[in-house]
Amino acid sequence: MKALQVKHLNYWYHSGKQILKDVTFELDAGDVLGITGMNGSGKSTLCYCLCGIIPHYMHGIMEGNVFVNGRDTREMQLGEIAKEIGIVFQDPNLQIMMPTVEDELAFGLENRGVPPDKIREIIFDVMEFTGILKLKDRNPVHLSGGEKQLVAIASVLALNPKIIIFDESLSMLDEEAADRVISVMEKMKRMGKTLILSDITPKGLKLAEKILVIKNGKIIKQGCKDMFYSVFDIEKEGTTCI
Repeated sequence: MKALQVKHLNYWYHSGKQILKDVTFELDAGDVLGITGMNGSGKSTLCYCLCGIIPHYMHGIMEGNVFVNGRDTREMQLGEIAKEIGIVFQDPNLQIMMPTVEDELAFGLENRGVPPDKIREIIFDVMEFTGILKLKDRNPVHLSGGEKQLVAIASVLALNPKIIIFDESLSMLDEEAADRVISVMEKMKRMGKTLILSDITPKGLKLAEKILVIKNGKIIKQGCKDMFYSVFDIEKEGTTCI
C-alpha cells in the first residue's frame, strides 16, 4: 500500500480561479519528496489538499482524490487525517496557541484522551528530540522565529503522524535557525517518516530524494533529486528523469 496517492487532483477557489490542474503522484513510506515552483504556482494549495485542510476546512471545488495509507481523505474526519499526516506551516504563529511550550505540546494529546503520565513521557521525548527541552516553561510568544518553528514541529511530532509536510517552513528563518530545523528533519528522515518539503530554494529541498515541479498548478517535471539542479529555472518545461 502506498503511503500517499494523489490522483487527477484539480482545485478551484470560489472565485473561479483554478489553482491545481490534474496533479497525480504517489509516495512510498519513508520517501522524502520536494515540491517546488514559483510563488503562486499552487504549492501551498497542494499541501492543504494533502493534509485535509481542503476540502474539510477550506471550501472550494475539489476534483480527484487524495489517499492517505489507502483511505480517501474525503471520507475521513479532519481529526482522523491528523493521525496520519501533519503539517508545519511557513508561519509558526498560525499553529501555536498555548501559554507555554509544554502546554502547546500537550494540547493535541489531551484532545485525544491520552493519559497524563503518557503525555508527560511523549512531551519529554519530543522536546529532547527537537532540542527544545530548555524552553519547556517559556511562553512561545517570546521565542525567536527559529525556536517557534521547532515548537511547531514538536507539536506535530507529538501526535506521531506517519507523514509530515513542511510548507516553506524555512522561509522566515535566518541561516542558523534554518540549519537547526534541517537537522531535526534529518533525524525524522532517519526515523523513517515520510516527508514532503515544499520550498523554492535548494536549502529547503536539501533532504529531498524526489522532486516535483509545479507551474501554474500543473506538474511540469518530476523525478529523482539529481534533476533539480538542472531545472532550477523552473519556468522551463521538460521531461522527467525517471
